[in-house]
Amino acid sequence: MIRVNQNSPKAMEFTSFKKKENITDDELMAAVSAFESSFLHQQEGVIFHCLVRNFANEYANLLLAQDMESLKQLKKAVHENQAANNFFRLIEMDSIRMTFHQIEKENFQIPEHFSCVECGTFALKDLNDATQLTRISDSIEQEYLNNFDNTQAHFIGTIDENFFSEVTFGKTLWKTKEICNGYIGNPVCQPLLDMADPQSMALDFWYVLA
Repeated sequence: MIRVNQNSPKAMEFTSFKKKENITDDELMAAVSAFESSFLHQQEGVIFHCLVRNFANEYANLLLAQDMESLKQLKKAVHENQAANNFFRLIEMDSIRMTFHQIEKENFQIPEHFSCVECGTFALKDLNDATQLTRISDSIEQEYLNNFDNTQAHFIGTIDENFFSEVTFGKTLWKTKEICNGYIGNPVCQPLLDMADPQSMALDFWYVLA
């Protein structure tokens, strides 16, 4: 994990992958640490990075940057770095799933301490509802999520024209999952669920490894 500065990020890259079967977690984490120190820490616009894992034995790089352009430039430069290539040799390349999220929250602050990241994605039944997402997200945060000491940070992101994300940083995985399950039927949270196309919805919980 690296935190380069305390700036407010405007973009997030979330890239999930599987490691090769013969690679241990220690080998993977050591490679990620070298990748962070020799490459990510030197890249303009990078603010924060950590490695997370879910219960399906998938891993993900969570990278927060000052803007989307910083992430695009990083993507161009990464294959020229030896530590990055050493890291890539440990993973199943065909398992990589990369998404870029424009953070739709003013002055979003990365929490100092968290151990879990909830990342949900969805499309809207009616794209005209996109103008309401920020307002509904603010209501969910202020009237529901902030009632729990577990909640550390939260934002709505835009991935594509009609593809969005909701991301929550929590103290523990179980409590974050429990709070998420409380969305169903809650008068503040249910409107967001009603706007989403059920066939498009995906949700997972990730815990911090390094």
